[in-house]
Amino acid sequence: MSAPATSPLDHPEVRQASAWRYIAGFITSMVLMQAALMVTLHQHLPYQEYVFTTGGLALVALLCQAALFFGLDISRAQIWKSVSLVLTIPLFILSVGLTVWMFQSLAQRTMIMPVTTVQPTLLE
Repeated sequence: MSAPATSPLDHPEVRQASAWRYIAGFITSMVLMQAALMVTLHQHLPYQEYVFTTGGLALVALLCQAALFFGLDISRAQIWKSVSLVLTIPLFILSVGLTVWMFQSLAQRTMIMPVTTVQPTLLE
């Protein structure tokens, strides 16, 4: 007994995709990431505003990608995928933050000799 043959093009997630959404998502993501790159290269902002600006641009890019690439919204069919994305974002931020802290303080925690020269890091 063989399973019934179904076309992959009949899948609901494939049917909701469109070339316009992929192109719009790609262009939007590229513009937002280019803006974040320009903010990073020029460094005209104080550190705290710099972090909030680049983080905000990354969050907007993530939301645009979720809406345009994956079609996530708050409809009944997509609600659990949207909830999983929202719950994954704090875990991502926590893992990146802990990694930056770990490598920033690695020398002080592992070296026998005290570090005499202090170099600026991302956390300062």
